[in-house]
Amino acid sequence: MRLACLFVAACALLLAPVAAHAAKDADAPAGKTKSAQKKAAGKKKPAPAAEKTTRPTKVTRTLRPGALTVNVGHEINEESHVTPFPSFAGHAKKAMAATRRDQLIDAEQAARASKLADRWWTVLFHLRSLDSRNDQEACFWRVVAYYRLGELARARALRGMCEPPPSVQTILDNEDAMSSTLQPLEALPEMAAAGEKAPAPVVNTEAYGGPAFPR
Repeated sequence: MRLACLFVAACALLLAPVAAHAAKDADAPAGKTKSAQKKAAGKKKPAPAAEKTTRPTKVTRTLRPGALTVNVGHEINEESHVTPFPSFAGHAKKAMAATRRDQLIDAEQAARASKLADRWWTVLFHLRSLDSRNDQEACFWRVVAYYRLGELARARALRGMCEPPPSVQTILDNEDAMSSTLQPLEALPEMAAAGEKAPAPVVNTEAYGGPAFPR
């Protein structure tokens, strides 16, 4: 009887490690399954193609010819004049007249100076804010400056636009003739061939010694 008990106890001791190992193997798939579930939960599920947000494309629109029109409700009168400082119109007019006279005096002094570098460009600089179409004296000095710079075509075009008085036409005719004699034949506007580059004009740097503009 004692031997039987010892035999049973020995068998139990021998089978205990085997049972423990079998239980460990049985629990392993469950652990792996939980780990796999955690990894899968950590990964973001890719969005379906229909749910993906795409950057809006820039739409190019072509305007129809004449699509943009401005209707101001009235015609623009190019001959209208704006009065600066209407509350002090008299004072403003007097100040502007004084400024104009100073600029014309500076232009004439530059034209008549005995020695002056860039003489005719200086004359044009003093006249920069005066409108030749509405100021015949400013037009006169501009035309003289362009004649002296050898720019015959520009001087003639400006002269025809501002229409100086007959008493000044003779002075400008002399300036035209003098400038024409200084220019090479290819530089004259009437001799310029289409598509050919005209030679550089000859500048007359001499001081102006003619009569002043009649006031």
